[in-house]
Amino acid sequence: MTGFYRKFCPNFADVASPLTSLLAKKVKFLWSECCQTAVENLKLILISEPVLAAPNFKISFSMTIDASDVGVGAVLFQEDDQKVEHPVIYFSKKLNQSQRNYSTIDKEALALILSVGHFEVYLNGPYQTVVYTDHNPLVYINKFKNKSARLMRWSILLQGYYLKIVHIPGKENICADALSRVG
Repeated sequence: MTGFYRKFCPNFADVASPLTSLLAKKVKFLWSECCQTAVENLKLILISEPVLAAPNFKISFSMTIDASDVGVGAVLFQEDDQKVEHPVIYFSKKLNQSQRNYSTIDKEALALILSVGHFEVYLNGPYQTVVYTDHNPLVYINKFKNKSARLMRWSILLQGYYLKIVHIPGKENICADALSRVG
């Protein structure tokens, strides 16, 4: 995930160097204090300017969502004046035991429901929020004919928001994917 934002990170290669050196062939994986410091510094970079941006409620938001077997994750974005998307807020939640037993569509829909709830203060404006997901069936959540009771409830709940759900390839859903696996 930090690699995705490397263009915003000054001296990214230097900060991440202790971690990237662990990827070299024939190098024994040894987690050191330098590696832990690098991780902490990369986390700080992700939650600071110029990566993280303050929200502007006069323009629309977009978000990416994802679910894994252990958790869900999402990132709320806004474009700056140069049309570069910056994260405004991150969300990640570990699934409980019963949620881990959900079907894939239910996990992905749960990611959407939990993300919308977490980002609700940002989504109540007059603008449509584009939601990007790598799970194509989620695009049609309001058109399913034989929904489970759970999906029916969630579908009704989502009608209170001005959302457009768009499918993207999994390789383009880097940030939300990383957050969903933090669990």
